[in-house]
Amino acid sequence: MTEVRLLHDQRVPTRDGLTLSADVYLPLSGGALPAIVQWTPYESTRERFIAWGVWFARRGYAAVVVDVRGRYESEGEFYAWTKDGVDAHDTLTWVAAQQWSNGRTGTWGRSYGGLVQWQLAHLGHPNLQCIAPQVIHDDYFWDGYFTGGAFQLALTLGAAALWSSSLALITGPSARDIVLNDRVFRHLPLIDLDEYVIGRRVDYWRDWWEHQTNDEWWHQFHHRPEQVDVPIFQQGGWFDPYSGSHLRSFAKIGERVPNRVLMGPWSHEEEVETFRGDVDFGPQSVTVIREHELAFYDRYLRDEDGEWDARPPLELFVMGANEWRGEREWPLARTELTPWFLRRGGVLSPEEPRADEPGDRYAYDPEDPAPTIGGVSSVLTMTQGAETPIRPGPRDQRPLEARADVLSYTSEAVERDLEVVGPLEMVLYAASSAKDTDWIVRLSDVYPDGRAIFMTEGIIRARYRGGVDGDSVDLLEPGEVAEYRIRCYPTANVFARGHRLRLDVTSSSFPRFSRNLNTGEDVGTGTRMQVAQQTVLHTDRYPSHVVLPVIPR
Repeated sequence: MTEVRLLHDQRVPTRDGLTLSADVYLPLSGGALPAIVQWTPYESTRERFIAWGVWFARRGYAAVVVDVRGRYESEGEFYAWTKDGVDAHDTLTWVAAQQWSNGRTGTWGRSYGGLVQWQLAHLGHPNLQCIAPQVIHDDYFWDGYFTGGAFQLALTLGAAALWSSSLALITGPSARDIVLNDRVFRHLPLIDLDEYVIGRRVDYWRDWWEHQTNDEWWHQFHHRPEQVDVPIFQQGGWFDPYSGSHLRSFAKIGERVPNRVLMGPWSHEEEVETFRGDVDFGPQSVTVIREHELAFYDRYLRDEDGEWDARPPLELFVMGANEWRGEREWPLARTELTPWFLRRGGVLSPEEPRADEPGDRYAYDPEDPAPTIGGVSSVLTMTQGAETPIRPGPRDQRPLEARADVLSYTSEAVERDLEVVGPLEMVLYAASSAKDTDWIVRLSDVYPDGRAIFMTEGIIRARYRGGVDGDSVDLLEPGEVAEYRIRCYPTANVFARGHRLRLDVTSSSFPRFSRNLNTGEDVGTGTRMQVAQQTVLHTDRYPSHVVLPVIPR
């Protein structure tokens, strides 16, 4: 086994005169090596980053972990996203000049480490050979912090508190006593949560509340896949909220450069995780993501012939069938977009509704929101020390479906396997007594034993229904029927013969999303709540339906 040495706290100069802190892991054999670089706001000397550096150094790479500006041993003031691209550019210049570097450099990073790579990629550094941005959004407003217009409370509060204090405050065993508890999550107004949690204002947190539409302030950060000009490898999970962003970026990049996505039945967590909810996808679901990454870097930093070129551009794990599938485009060209309609009596059917079907009603009370159970989220690590951890994934939805504020629509048992692979959209016709409210839809695979295993979901905050990706706001007229087009996360699942499909409709998922208070007031400063009387319609005039991307047999 190759021995490794560490160059700790190497100082990386930036163009504005500050220095960043880099830890460099090298094989003892020495020599000029290709380098792999990542950036993090989560403390470069954490065990996971040490293990990453050692792993790649043992395989003949210089592995570099950099604290982003203003975090831990790096100088400057941290402000989310603004300096990451140029600081990363300066880092690559420094790496190329080191005696242990041969000038060929690739990048790696998950979550925040992924967005740093996207902020770097369009700047065109001459030493950048390849990038690997994993589990990260593309649209910072609509796909990130205000998903479908709904504020991602647990993620955003945890991130802002962590980025402005310490990792242990959020991930440690005392997090439930200080931050991650019902008292804090229920605090209003939301804009004051920074002071409520850490006792001082956080500039970027306040700026997020100043920009509650997807305006130019947010656009400055959006990723630019059309400008990627080096090989790229993205990895995501069906239960990570950024699966759609990876597949959209894949489609936009096309064949201009070597372009690959690996999408498995995982969430947002570590690349070595074994992930499971209330269903077992079998041993086929286990793959060592780092081995894929090594093949990627060996190909583009060492020009080694190997397995990389033989792999398909898309490797998707199809749940239900529990197998990996190789594809070449997204969405799949053979997709048949198939509507399944909500019907009277809690039925989900490919048959269109009749004119006389009565609507279904429930009351949504923000004082008693439906809890987050399973699903798509990126906060398991961040909420591991919470009073109630938020566990993502394919979990049984029956505890939620027992609530009076959740409507369920269930199909007949399918007579033959039904394969659904691709992005989904829900077209919902509904009325509310409120000026603003939320609509959440979830698709589950109902097993013969009764388990309703979560597959995908989507949300929209009503005030954003008329715009494009959250660019405008229009409050409801109480009682009006409105059309909501709800973008759901993509999925890949075979609903096996004898299984049923179920579509749930509700108005909250707390604390993943902040509660809609139903008043139409400013989301950041509002404190007044009211109960919303909700009506979901399904008639020939208002045919509420989910559009499934069915793959023919």
